[in-house]
Amino acid sequence: MLRSIFFAAVGLAVFLAAAFAAAASYYWLGWPNAVRTGLALLWVPVVLALWFVPGRTRRLRRVAGLASLGIFFAAYFTKTPIPQTFVPLHQEVADFNFNGSQVMITNFRDAIHPVGAPAQPRWTTARFNLNDVTGARFILQPFGKSLAMVHVMTSFEFENGDNLAVSFEARRTSWDKFDPLAGFFRHNQLYVVLGTERDLLWKRLAHVPPNELFILDITQPDEEIRTYLQRLLKFSASLHDKPQFYSTITESCFTTLLKLSPHVQEVVPWYDVRRWVPGASIGLLQDLGVVDNGLSAEGLAKRQKLGSDVQPPWEFATSNLWSRHLREEIGKTD
Repeated sequence: MLRSIFFAAVGLAVFLAAAFAAAASYYWLGWPNAVRTGLALLWVPVVLALWFVPGRTRRLRRVAGLASLGIFFAAYFTKTPIPQTFVPLHQEVADFNFNGSQVMITNFRDAIHPVGAPAQPRWTTARFNLNDVTGARFILQPFGKSLAMVHVMTSFEFENGDNLAVSFEARRTSWDKFDPLAGFFRHNQLYVVLGTERDLLWKRLAHVPPNELFILDITQPDEEIRTYLQRLLKFSASLHDKPQFYSTITESCFTTLLKLSPHVQEVVPWYDVRRWVPGASIGLLQDLGVVDNGLSAEGLAKRQKLGSDVQPPWEFATSNLWSRHLREEIGKTD
């Protein structure tokens, strides 16, 4: 009985490995489409035939099937992102120069986003003193009906009124074509946008219709916020020299922000579903004491929802003035 259960479990594992290899082959950039499609179609039937078809050579065939899967996964887990032509807003990669508490960011984004029209990318150089951090916020942007379809960003505020917005995204080759399943199969490159709030936040509000935004104050002491920002910047700097894949599970918009939070790895167990579902992040952040926990998650979201009367950035002389206006609109909902 136990022997039958064991072999059934092994057979199921082989099937799942073949199915994963099929999808991974389909999403393997750099291979000709015919090869990708052919492997995607052949992996499961060929491996199952090698494993299950009876005969005197079945043991040898099983070894061959396992060897082929082993070779494939050895290549799969060591591959790196390949150069591609990315959309203008993702064309440049942020680079950093650290000097004590001072950081200089090149390819700092301050794009213009006309309502309902293509963006006008602008890349600048920005300088920040990390000792001058005075606060930070999480920004949630739903883009669908599912709790999984929520984008999470952060924004850090400094004594002089400057703001540094941070968004981890899948680096896009097209705004029109995007396959969310690709993020499970080492297909998309992880991309960090560092820029002004009038870029990253207005980009969402310039949609037709505008996206909803929820802006939550981080309630941690400035020292912890400073440590968090330092970790975000160090990780972002590593992406300049060594690109990584955007993984829907391990390196997505929210999981990356969460992993870089001080002590979160020790506090939040891997099996807490809220760790992996950004739409459920408010309750998790409340339990961690990172945002206000005096209300329910729904009550806090309602209070911190951005109103619908945000004026466009070009009506303000500076980015800082627009950010101040943005904060005045929080909670002004119909």
